[in-house]
Amino acid sequence: MAFFAIAGAWVSVQYAPTVVEATGKKDPGMVVSDEVAGQAVTMLLISIMEPDNIWLAAGLGFLLFRLFDIFKPWPCKHLEKWPNGLGILADDLMAGVYGALLAGIFILLKDRFALAPQTAEQMETSGIFAAFLGIAQGLTEFLPVSSSGHLVLIEHFVPSLDPESKSMLLFDLSLHVATIGSILIVFHAQILSFVKGLLKIGQYNSLNPTILYRKSPAARFCILAIVTTFATAVCYKLFKDPLESARKMEVLAFAWIVTASVLLITDQRRPSRRGLRQVGLMFAVIVGIAQSVAILPGISRSGATICTAILLGLHRRWAIEYSFLISIPAILGGAVLQIIDQPDIISSGALSIGFITIGMTAALVAGVISLKWLVRASRNRKLKPFALYCLLLSLFVLFYLL
Repeated sequence: MAFFAIAGAWVSVQYAPTVVEATGKKDPGMVVSDEVAGQAVTMLLISIMEPDNIWLAAGLGFLLFRLFDIFKPWPCKHLEKWPNGLGILADDLMAGVYGALLAGIFILLKDRFALAPQTAEQMETSGIFAAFLGIAQGLTEFLPVSSSGHLVLIEHFVPSLDPESKSMLLFDLSLHVATIGSILIVFHAQILSFVKGLLKIGQYNSLNPTILYRKSPAARFCILAIVTTFATAVCYKLFKDPLESARKMEVLAFAWIVTASVLLITDQRRPSRRGLRQVGLMFAVIVGIAQSVAILPGISRSGATICTAILLGLHRRWAIEYSFLISIPAILGGAVLQIIDQPDIISSGALSIGFITIGMTAALVAGVISLKWLVRASRNRKLKPFALYCLLLSLFVLFYLL
């Protein structure tokens, strides 16, 4: 492998500039010596790690190198700008290093997962674990990477975690309340404007929903949100059992690939100036259906609703705001249903106040950070990093299953 890395690097530096000059392209597709060198770096570093199954590790390394070579995360894109053949070579070498490092992490995680306490009693008194779960919920609830998918992963690797126990139901309820707080903080200006608009509907001298839908932006938003929430609730009732029964690792790997694909397609969508005045009730129904599909682990709720709205032609800013404002009734509705099904979880005293407080605080802070991050990424058409993350998670699950 060292020979291929050196030979590929030498050929790239020596001859690639001539091909660039002849074709007029910065990185001609006919030049593959750089990819040979980058792939050889991945394989060389993986062989040094001495994994138990070298062929499986090599296959994973090959896929990871190809992903990093395609997406070119920092600093690959910057290295590509280096002069002559160095730029053509350097980004592939960096992708090779990334592929090997991540393959090493996957190999390590396959056999070890020591983040969690080993018993339920240890879990319920571990502040670190409470913070870990809170941060995981706060980040994945809003970033388009599927919070339910991460929960399935955590359940699989943490035997002591029983999601149906009273303690975990109460903790899950607390974290969802904290994530609503994140939405209120980040979108407080939009929410205040919406409330003011609703208070002014009297100026239209009518309570006819059709007239208010046409004339009042706030009333129109409210009606669209109600239709979306209703469509989500209907789909949830109809398909709850088959979707929730699909909490399997095999399904999870496939669903993350679907999420990644939708994110990549959405990034290619040309900007639109359409606002909520230019969309109708059918738009709200389709977004509601997309939101209900997120019951499937690996399908992101935020990713499904934002991407669907953008692909239907809504301006990115409105797509983001609509997605997260309609998530408030969705999250609250889920919490209410949980309390109705398990009315004694709040008074059960299953968890200490300290454990819940640590988890809620972590979820609130992580939620604010992730929301601001996603808003900026969505508006600037930079959803590729989240797509890459989903693909990497899918690869990890497949590697683990193999």
